Amino acid sequence: MTARILLAEDNESLSQMLQKFLSGQGYAVVAVRTGLEVLQSLTAGSFDLLVLDLRLPGLSGADVLQKLRKSEKWAEFPVIVITGVYKGDKYAEAARRLGVRHYLEKPFTQQAFLTAVQSTLQDQAHPPAKEAATLRDLLVDVYETGKSGLLAFPQGSPVAFLKGEPVSFMTKGKEDFRDHLVARGKITLADRKTFLAGGEERLFLTQSGLLTYDELVEESRLFLTKKLVDALDMKSGIGFSEGMPPLEAPLVPISIPHLIYEASKGRGNQLHGQAFMERFASCYPARTPLFFRRANLVTMRQGDIELLELVDGEKTLQQIIAMGTVPHEAAAFFHFLHSLGMLAMHAKPTANATPDFPQKDLFNRPLEEIAADDGQAVGFDDLVEELSGTVELAVGNEGMASPLSSDEIGFEQTVQRDHAFIKDKNYYELFGLSPNSFSFNALKEAYFSKTRQYSPEKFMELSGATQSLAQDVLAVYANAYNTLSSVVAKERYDEMLNADRVGLDGRQDDKLQAKIQFQSGKVFLEMGEFENAQKALQDSFTLEPDNPQHCAYLAWAIYNNPASKNSKAAQERARMLLAKSVQIGKVAEAFAFRGWMLLDEGRDGLAEGEFQKALRINPKDSYAGKGIRQITEKREAESKGFFRKIFG
Repeated sequence: MTARILLAEDNESLSQMLQKFLSGQGYAVVAVRTGLEVLQSLTAGSFDLLVLDLRLPGLSGADVLQKLRKSEKWAEFPVIVITGVYKGDKYAEAARRLGVRHYLEKPFTQQAFLTAVQSTLQDQAHPPAKEAATLRDLLVDVYETGKSGLLAFPQGSPVAFLKGEPVSFMTKGKEDFRDHLVARGKITLADRKTFLAGGEERLFLTQSGLLTYDELVEESRLFLTKKLVDALDMKSGIGFSEGMPPLEAPLVPISIPHLIYEASKGRGNQLHGQAFMERFASCYPARTPLFFRRANLVTMRQGDIELLELVDGEKTLQQIIAMGTVPHEAAAFFHFLHSLGMLAMHAKPTANATPDFPQKDLFNRPLEEIAADDGQAVGFDDLVEELSGTVELAVGNEGMASPLSSDEIGFEQTVQRDHAFIKDKNYYELFGLSPNSFSFNALKEAYFSKTRQYSPEKFMELSGATQSLAQDVLAVYANAYNTLSSVVAKERYDEMLNADRVGLDGRQDDKLQAKIQFQSGKVFLEMGEFENAQKALQDSFTLEPDNPQHCAYLAWAIYNNPASKNSKAAQERARMLLAKSVQIGKVAEAFAFRGWMLLDEGRDGLAEGEFQKALRINPKDSYAGKGIRQITEKREAESKGFFRKIFG
């Protein structure tokens, strides 16, 4: 049966455009221009969906939405909001509290609009089986609507929520957190009695010396995670009271998407996955705009990321699940994505949505390292050629991308000027110095004067091409500064500067000498002599700065040199050298070294991705192979340890 859509838009040009587009997709469309007409039409006719502009004459769209939600008959009627005025998260959050799943800001793309319509109608056509709501459902609702309040359980500590996420729990008069600490061997039974008798809050455990503050934070987070995960399928005895909750220190915010994702992985979530498959097996999953808002909130397993790469809008859920290694786990993963609005299920093939905001990283790694999506965002101006001259009228003139400010243009030009300046300059000339006028204070002042303007905020404003130039400039400045600031390196540099040919004795061929120094540096690395390794690899890099392996190994030597561990400048230089290595030639070692740096930061998911890249280039790379083994062993230990704590 053809779905009937009520379109409420007072801009006649845009209304006609949307009508023509929706009709072309096979929908029956009735268009109105005022809020009063919306209410009259809904009362008089039968509709499956309302597309509502918030700024309507007379009774506004916002007022219409409020009235619908206060009516028992229309409280759950599906509504898609389109607006060119009410922009920003606070308005979108307010709409979500009123049951609006799709909030589109003008100008929006054809694909974003189509995805919103299709996914909303699909959810209406395939409603979930009626059953008692669980804590999982409640958590998703609280998260979606951004509510603050207190979550009560039949027993134990209530949990405080701020803007949709759990941040604390109340222990006064409750014994469950104390019992948790005793079971974990953190306090004794005598300590437990003392704590309970005093009626103190959790912070007393640190004030009294029973736990360090870091231990208290860790145990509080573990307890809160376990409490919520253990109760995810609970259907009775839980209640949420909206309002500003009491808060007990220390606060331990927990990401709801990450919590539900990890819980589903730990338990396998087979029943939920099975029910989800029964409902959507023949549908075509596609990413929604919300996918890009939430993907970086979860540290996804590499296998799940690879599974998501199969979501192209052309395969059914059944086909994609069949390609996974563990079907029931894949089904549970897709159930998780759908429950958080990150995937929409369609009755026919539908292209993935694209981000509706500037996004640098996806799956917590740079977008340029992820295979590009073939789908292109299509503006509404391509739907009706006769309206191509009235795009501003049709989609509104607010929220359009503004031109670069004069400051932004100025910094782009500054980077380009600096990049041109550093060419063919020796290290003294880079800083306006000479061997005779050199002093460490003058060097330091010149270095910080040149690099201070390259702040992270400014860096983010640059275009991709100019950002690459900026990385080169900073790498050259850092290399020059570190070389000249070392007495040994300074003497060595003076010798090289005055020689006819660069080399240890001024006469050897550059490439041959670079190769010798590189091999020496690798030997020193294997021996753990990082200071000597850095010196040798610095020479090889100076002789051949465009050799990706020389860049990568020098970065690794700097990173591992004990003298560099507490130097932010040295650590940043190591990262920039690795970035330069990847840009030059993408050698396996560069990805492997970057993986180990991420592993040291505790970012295992990102590290695994880097190791996989290295192994795709060289399956025998020892650094990457060792990294993969360590991550695998760590996960096996965690699955036996952490989830034993969580699930008993």
